Amino acid sequence: MNPAARSALIQAAGAANYSDGAEDRLLYSYDATGKSYPPEAVVRAVSVEQISRVLAAATAHGVPVVPRGAGSGQSGGSLPVDGGLVLNLANLNRIIRIDPADQVAVVQPGVITADLQRAAEAQGMFYPPDPASVEFCTVGGNAAENSGGLRAVKYGVTRDYVLALQAVLPDGRVLRTGRPTMKTVVGYDLTRLLVGSEGTLAVMTELTLRLLPKPEAKATVNALFHDLEAAAQAVQAVLLSGIIPAALEFIDSQSLGAVNAHAGLGLPPEVQAMVLIDVDGAPEVVAGQGGRLARVLEEHGGREVRLALNEAEAAELWRVRRSMGPAMYNLAPDKLNEDVVVPLGRLAETIRAIHAIGEKRGVLIPTFGHAGDGNLHVNVMYDAKDPEQNRQAHQAVTDVFAQVLRVGGSLSGEHGVGNAKLGYVGAELDPVAMELMRGIKRLFDPAGILNPHKAVPTPEMLA
Repeated sequence: MNPAARSALIQAAGAANYSDGAEDRLLYSYDATGKSYPPEAVVRAVSVEQISRVLAAATAHGVPVVPRGAGSGQSGGSLPVDGGLVLNLANLNRIIRIDPADQVAVVQPGVITADLQRAAEAQGMFYPPDPASVEFCTVGGNAAENSGGLRAVKYGVTRDYVLALQAVLPDGRVLRTGRPTMKTVVGYDLTRLLVGSEGTLAVMTELTLRLLPKPEAKATVNALFHDLEAAAQAVQAVLLSGIIPAALEFIDSQSLGAVNAHAGLGLPPEVQAMVLIDVDGAPEVVAGQGGRLARVLEEHGGREVRLALNEAEAAELWRVRRSMGPAMYNLAPDKLNEDVVVPLGRLAETIRAIHAIGEKRGVLIPTFGHAGDGNLHVNVMYDAKDPEQNRQAHQAVTDVFAQVLRVGGSLSGEHGVGNAKLGYVGAELDPVAMELMRGIKRLFDPAGILNPHKAVPTPEMLA
């Protein structure tokens, strides 16, 4: 960074909020992917006005700016791959208000998602999006990536709850989009455009979020399957039952084996899959629906079917799913974590193909995820210090992506593209659609300073 740019950014941010020390540059160089790209400086965001000044100065001097929340992303969206400046939004963490009458919450982007959920529940309300990192990820990061989670099958993803935004454009202009109402069809929907744009178009500084009344009760149903196809058919039967589950999870045999070794659950070795279901609503409805779904699972080959109607029993049934992340490292020291989506009818076919890819490449690929919306978490386990395993693991990811696209799926359901999947985007997106996306980027950010080389590849990257 040249001296003139550094001086302008210090003046814009305030000296106390600017750092180019080695410790801060290291601290903000990485995210949950484990990759590291040190920025040239870090700015602590403290107000909308300050962010406006910082972005205007960065645009004037051509300094890349990467917005960052908790750094919990899995696709490299907050990595400063071009150096430049990291804009740390974590301190903009105020819940401005929760309004049960209007059923909305107004928050700053640095609010931890679980803190918002608890604050809403204290007033009898419910904020449904629940990514696995809910206890430490931020609402702004969720909006940037359009995060989902376990409850997406019934309640949808983050985009479905963002009603309005305040955001700062790269040239420093502040805009508001949307309305704090359940409906509006006035003008183009810039709110939904910004949600999921991975911090490439504007910096969100305030979010108005839709809330729902808190469900009165919940039931959990769990079943084991000795046949993968039977488990997939059971998932289909649940989705066609007329009951909309709050969560519908699928766990394959390799994932179960890892958890068994990690938590000592005593699962029989012949188990090929586990299906987990949550339903919520009025107590009498939940009890009836839980019983019906238990019968559906049994009718489709489910073994050891269990129904939990209280929190302690439900937590025990969910222990396998909650242990999944750390359990994977019993299989290998390193992991490539992908989140693909396939049509609901191609679930079993895709999982069988993924296992075959693992055998071909000599790596384990345990797979689990949100069966209710076809979103699978594919974990390629390998030893990064072994050059051949490293090569085969990355080739396995390419093979998995090819299989997913072959069945009409998508390369990401909730992690985003970031820079990790940038080279694959051209295989999924229509060329005309991609050119329109590049045009939108140029319109919002003509200088190209905001989170460059993320989300949508340039033509040169696909040449």
